[in-house]
Amino acid sequence: MNRDELAALVLAEVARQCDAIAARPRPPVWQSWAAREDAADRERGPRYTPRWFGDAAATEAGRVRLLRALYRLADAGMLTLEKSEGGRLERVRLSKAGRDAAAELRKAG
Repeated sequence: MNRDELAALVLAEVARQCDAIAARPRPPVWQSWAAREDAADRERGPRYTPRWFGDAAATEAGRVRLLRALYRLADAGMLTLEKSEGGRLERVRLSKAGRDAAAELRKAG
């Protein structure tokens, strides 16, 4: 898998995760913790985990390769990354350019 294919895989998966958040029902207000988490997911994007990518992240080398692809896409303006206080990648969100590119990838098949 070359860099372009890897970037397309990452972009498509982030778009899928963001779409899943938008499609899920909002929790009831009385479930304050769940409502707060849902609001954070919708505003700041889904929490990142290498498990999104299945076997591509099964090895340490694969996990690092995917992480580098995420950072390259963020540098290109396709993604917005949010890190925790400790410096770990916490949330990933599509930018306008990223949403447009993901829509083109879906049309291409």
